[in-house]
Amino acid sequence: LHMVAHGTRGPDGQPEYVGALQDVTERRLSEEALAKVRAELAHVARVTTLGALTASIAHEVNQPLSGIITNAGTCLRMLDANPPNVDGARETARRTIRDGNRASDVITRLRALFSKKEFSLESVDLNEATREVITLSRSELQRNRVVLQSELADDLPNLTGDRVQLQQVILNLLRNASDAMVDVHDRPRQLLVKTEQMDGDRVRLTVRDAGIGVDPQVVDKLFDAFYTTKRDGMGIGLSVSRSIIERHHGRLWAERNDGPGATFAFLVPRDPENVTDAAPVMRHS
Repeated sequence: LHMVAHGTRGPDGQPEYVGALQDVTERRLSEEALAKVRAELAHVARVTTLGALTASIAHEVNQPLSGIITNAGTCLRMLDANPPNVDGARETARRTIRDGNRASDVITRLRALFSKKEFSLESVDLNEATREVITLSRSELQRNRVVLQSELADDLPNLTGDRVQLQQVILNLLRNASDAMVDVHDRPRQLLVKTEQMDGDRVRLTVRDAGIGVDPQVVDKLFDAFYTTKRDGMGIGLSVSRSIIERHHGRLWAERNDGPGATFAFLVPRDPENVTDAAPVMRHS
């Protein structure tokens, strides 16, 4: 129920109240159903990226695992020496633990990125979240001969939002930028990722590529559900990304570069009071 009341005084000076009571059950049920559909689409969009990231996952996990095996063998040789090299073995064991933690961190990031969970608010270091996505995407970018440059603001404040969903948006923008440069052969495939603090206590992330650019006539359609310019695209990545950013009370847009390529960017407020769940706030009796 949604109740609103207003107090005043009558001609005789006595207090009078005028109130209205509204049944908002159907509206709340519709909002909950919409939020559920959005969550399902967001999950589908994350899972569809898994195949393309398989090589990156293997690369990221194999590196620390190879280090663990190498360090373990070195440690045994040092202990078998006569006399045993205890100090060297101890340092090698530390490196083994470090590599083990690296492998564990990779798995943790992947499980979080592709997990199915509800919208949750937390303090997010956008620079750190961006670095993690870049790490997961690095092998794929290298395979596509993309030169990635990052300009992450040193004084960037934390924002309040859903870390995993924001990382999904960043991941989608990086993959789209890489795909847009697949057919580029006459210039470097350069990709710029930039973060900065803007006026109005807002934070901005920009992804700029040197690809084929975007047609001004279809730039607004890019964010429509099931609209895609890719031969094998599903047309939900940018639609879900915009929904996520709007849920953070921000906006996501695209524009053509002065030179080759296109720029995609999102702007979100960092003030916790400006970031709420998808459902509007209501007063209840």
